Amino acid sequence: MKQSFVRFVVGDEGQNHRILNGVISEVRILRDKGKLSLFEVDELKLIFLWFNENLPVPPFSTKKWSKQAVTWFKDSAKESIAKTQELLHILRTHNKPVKMLRSTHPGKILYEDEFQVVVEEFKQI
Repeated sequence: MKQSFVRFVVGDEGQNHRILNGVISEVRILRDKGKLSLFEVDELKLIFLWFNENLPVPPFSTKKWSKQAVTWFKDSAKESIAKTQELLHILRTHNKPVKMLRSTHPGKILYEDEFQVVVEEFKQI
C-alpha cells in the first residue's frame, strides 16, 4: 500500500494550500499576539513539550530550503496526528478555519524521519 501523508492548515476552502499556515505556526501567532487565555498558553506549552520529546525536529534552521518547504505527517504517525488535534481545538475555539490535506505525493522530499517528511510542495497535491 502506498504511503499517505497528512497536513493540517488554517484557511478556507478554495484557498491555495501553498499560501496557508500550518497549525503550529498559526497557534504560535495567536500566542505571540496575546490572543490565548492563560489556560490555553499552559495547554500549548504541554503540547509543544510533547512534540519536542516525541517528534524529531527537522533541520529547518540549518538547511537552505525554500519558503515552500513544509512538514507533512506520515499517516502512520497516529500519536502525533492525535496530539495535533489538541492544537486544532485551540484554533477552532478562536474561529480559525482548519482543514486537513491528504496526499500520496505532496512534493519533493527534502527530509524524512519515521513520523514526517519535509517537502517542497507541488502546486497540485
